[in-house]
Amino acid sequence: MCHYIHSRSRLEMKPKTKARNWPKIRRRTIRGNTYYTIDCGMVDGKRKILTRASKKVAEVEAEKIRVRYAKVGNDALRLKEHELRDAAQALAKLGKGNTLTEAVDFFLLHSKGEGGAITVSELYDAYVQTREDANRAPSTMLDIRHRLGRVTEEFGDKPAHYITTGDLEEWLRRQNGGPRSKANYRKQLSGLFNFAVQRRHIRFSPAASLTVPSERKDKRPAVFELSDARKLMNAAAKHEPEMVPYFALCLFAGVRPGSEAKKMIWEAVDFEKNDIYVTGEISKTGFERFVKLQPNLVAWLRPFKDQEGPLLFSPQAYKRVREEAGVAWGHDITRHSFGSYHLAAFRNAGDTAEQMGHASSTKMLFTHYRRAVREQDALKYWEIRPSL
Repeated sequence: MCHYIHSRSRLEMKPKTKARNWPKIRRRTIRGNTYYTIDCGMVDGKRKILTRASKKVAEVEAEKIRVRYAKVGNDALRLKEHELRDAAQALAKLGKGNTLTEAVDFFLLHSKGEGGAITVSELYDAYVQTREDANRAPSTMLDIRHRLGRVTEEFGDKPAHYITTGDLEEWLRRQNGGPRSKANYRKQLSGLFNFAVQRRHIRFSPAASLTVPSERKDKRPAVFELSDARKLMNAAAKHEPEMVPYFALCLFAGVRPGSEAKKMIWEAVDFEKNDIYVTGEISKTGFERFVKLQPNLVAWLRPFKDQEGPLLFSPQAYKRVREEAGVAWGHDITRHSFGSYHLAAFRNAGDTAEQMGHASSTKMLFTHYRRAVREQDALKYWEIRPSL
């Protein structure tokens, strides 16, 4: 086999029209004998010269070299003999129907990176620690632990570089929840495995190609009917009065029912200045804000005016109020109700978004929270008060 090997070959440097001048054929005469040499360039660090008895034979040989070069390419012809032998042995092991490129792609995808092997559980612990060190919001950390904790239950002892996209897709299909929940799982999985790539434990993220069902664009957010909002507040007042402030803040102040309402303290409710201070420590976004106290909200909260410390929240009492009210429930329905009825009654999208903690844009309000309600219904919503 003849190889023409240079970092920049003469063929590469010359116009294609002169390609037939390579490899170079030279006429030699020694002691009256004439022969022709074909200069094939460097092979395994040595210059390779072919010798043929006649010019015609040399030209045929040179043409074979040109054809082989055109078919195989410069990179392949630069391979050394021991590399060619290694490639031949690898192809023999792979068998028919398989290629070295496929084998290498599989190896790169599933081999550990320079950072060394690490199990999914170890990766999870390291990832959580870095998020905590970065002072991520408590609600963010709760979501990370909740979703990725389930991943460790499934793959905990398995090396991270063994995890495939197919593994994650199969696992994701078995999780409860709709498109939004699946998208949140994908987000957390991407964060975890991107972290592994950054730390060089894996070469590629198996979460990069994950697909999840998309939400229907015509799906409207769940909002309470006026009668259901009344039933909910009346059920709280009748059966679990200590839960009235919690439900009132969710419905009429739009605070997040989990991260904000459950952690609210009475000192944040200012009856004189007529607002509620949502601190950055409990806000999902980490930004503080003020929410205006509407007159009907004041009416619900006034009986508790002299209380101090955290608002009372009881999971058992919360469950009983919902059961006694007997109303249809939906994802984030209290916050959706606030946003929809606030916008319809006061006609100021910027103000509604700001009080909900979306001050930078109204897009979130219109995309995920607002549902069209009639103005007359919205005005009645803000008249829902305790029964005398």
